[in-house]
Amino acid sequence: MNGPTVWLRDRLPDEPRLFALLSVALVLGAPLRTMYHLTDVVGSPTLFLVLVALALAGATLIARVLRPGFAIAIGAVLFTAGIAWYVTNLSTDPELAALVRDTIALVTGRSLLQIANVRLWVLSFAPAPVFLTWYFALRRWYVTATVSAGTTLAFFVLTTDAGLVTTLLGVVGAVATLGFGNLDVIDEGTEPAPDPDTDGSADGIDASRRAVLEQLAAVIIVPSVVSTIPSVTGSSLSFTDDTDGPTIETSLINADETLSVQGDISLTPTVRFTVESDEPRYWRVAAYDRYTGDGWVRTGSARSYGGRRLSGPDGDSRTLRQSFEVESAIATAPGAWKAVRYRGDPDFEVTAHDGFQPAGELSVGDSYEVTSEVLLATPQQLRDAGTDYPDQVRQRYLQLPDSTPDRVRERTTTLTSNAENPYETALVVEQWLENNREYSLEVDRPDRNVADRFLFEMDRGYCVYFATTMVVMLRTQGIPARLTVGYTPGERVDEERWVVRGLNSHAWVEVYFPEQGWVRFDPTPTGPREQAEQSELEDARSAAVPNVDTGQTGSQGFSSTPTPTPPPLTETDTNATTDTGATPTPLQNNPDTPSGPGNPGAAADGIGSDIDLPSREEATLGVVALLGVAAGARRSGLSERLYRAVWVRYQRRVDPETDVERAFQRVLYVLGRRNRQRRDGETVRAYLDAIDADQRVRRLAQLRERARYGGRVDEATADTAVELADEVVSEQ
Repeated sequence: MNGPTVWLRDRLPDEPRLFALLSVALVLGAPLRTMYHLTDVVGSPTLFLVLVALALAGATLIARVLRPGFAIAIGAVLFTAGIAWYVTNLSTDPELAALVRDTIALVTGRSLLQIANVRLWVLSFAPAPVFLTWYFALRRWYVTATVSAGTTLAFFVLTTDAGLVTTLLGVVGAVATLGFGNLDVIDEGTEPAPDPDTDGSADGIDASRRAVLEQLAAVIIVPSVVSTIPSVTGSSLSFTDDTDGPTIETSLINADETLSVQGDISLTPTVRFTVESDEPRYWRVAAYDRYTGDGWVRTGSARSYGGRRLSGPDGDSRTLRQSFEVESAIATAPGAWKAVRYRGDPDFEVTAHDGFQPAGELSVGDSYEVTSEVLLATPQQLRDAGTDYPDQVRQRYLQLPDSTPDRVRERTTTLTSNAENPYETALVVEQWLENNREYSLEVDRPDRNVADRFLFEMDRGYCVYFATTMVVMLRTQGIPARLTVGYTPGERVDEERWVVRGLNSHAWVEVYFPEQGWVRFDPTPTGPREQAEQSELEDARSAAVPNVDTGQTGSQGFSSTPTPTPPPLTETDTNATTDTGATPTPLQNNPDTPSGPGNPGAAADGIGSDIDLPSREEATLGVVALLGVAAGARRSGLSERLYRAVWVRYQRRVDPETDVERAFQRVLYVLGRRNRQRRDGETVRAYLDAIDADQRVRRLAQLRERARYGGRVDEATADTAVELADEVVSEQ
């Protein structure tokens, strides 16, 4: 057994138990990491960490005095009390049937982030599995501990909240727990017999440990390798995101209740619907309120429409009627904000944000009518709206992950220092993003907080990046905002008729103003976006791509409807676009403006931004995989061969006596591989005669004999010995 293994074993006398407990911590850490993320998204995870620490401490103390039956009873009490606490602290009084439906929805793919009180849910749920898993681990009931933690992880896999890397981390922990746990039980009950071929240690147990590590490496490496196969890349089995980017429409409009920020993306020119309206509007589809750091979630559930008229905006409004005709199958129902009534054959539902959505997919030829109430608010009314936000609006639309870097708030505060009210703050942020970031469909998706990376470390992006960043910046200033998706007006083909294509899909921002309602802002640069859309449309027409035109499109009667950045003002206020009040001096002329991409000093904010560091989970998996590979290399003898290959070719100098002895041993090793090993009892001289060694080897043997029996050896003798050894080794 080699020295490092003996050193480690001497310092870890109960190694199997330690490794088993570490493995339990790994498999339990996977669902805990997921729950930590859930609480971080909606607020501070401090209370969650306190509850986990208390559950671990309680399990540690009770494991010494209580039998498993009592511990199971305590776990049941914790679980029941948690559910009761969750239900009694909900803001509404749900019926049992509604709770059952929500639970079924969770285990069939609905994310926990869609639950409004997800933090309360996690705090209620966490103590029971943490307590039971750690208790059984300390009692050496490793299978039961694995079942407890594994079941918890499986639940989060079903809810789609546990990512692939986190899930793999839990699987590795489960395999390691069963393997090392079995060794711990064996090691506790029996004294392993020493292997006669070793130094007297229980090499059989060491071999078993190496076997467990090899299995863990296989669990990690095989999926990683499989995920790089062309037929697998981009599927649910893939770790990478190397597939061609989806269209912007599928990433936005078909995102259902969740929206993940993508990397490279493309446009689709397919005609989706035509609309008749007195005026062009942004055709709104859905809004998202909960920011996760790498995407968005729409909380709440849709409800039956029932044909009743919905409430309009809080402020003065005017009626706008639109008629939509579906030109290709879609699963959404666009309409101008704020829609208050729907008429049509397909069944519709009302989302948690008062938007209409079809109960199923709309087919070609389907039609419907939407009545909207368009807000009438002057710039002065929006400036005077104040900050007396309803509690429900504050709770829902000021949420930010607790891990959002402080520098986002600090930069936004600096940029908007001259703004005197939320309206002016929104205008400043909108204009700054529009003027200081480029529009591009080709971007590298950041691994962490999207808004932070776009604000500090990216210089380009498309509408989702602009809108996401603006919402986050406003929320850091206490201004309620949300991300909204839908379509821009489209191509005008008649006085009151527009054709809307997939490439018109878009994301923008809605900001809440007391006594007025939600107002639209669009921080995405208009010109470059329209140029990209027009270029895609022309290319599709040149290539005769089907379904990009109708009988009315492509004529010279009307040009594409210009869609400049829409001011959140009434149409009657013609001077509103320049009436920005206290808008600060443009960024380029403001010496106090923080630097960003393309500006001096940008590197200071983005230190290390070009280095794609692995996450903690990926780093943990990497370490385990390396240990497993090392164990496999030792079992196969590869590590020994590699060590010897380096040892025989490279000699680190120490002192003359040691250098001469090491040089001789290197040559002896080479002679043994080239001819035969020196036999027990065989003198050096007899061995060299038997293999007919050359004069260099004999000279080295003489120097070694002089060093061993003749006293001190000088540096010159050592140099000669090393040179002779290098010559012999180089010829093998």
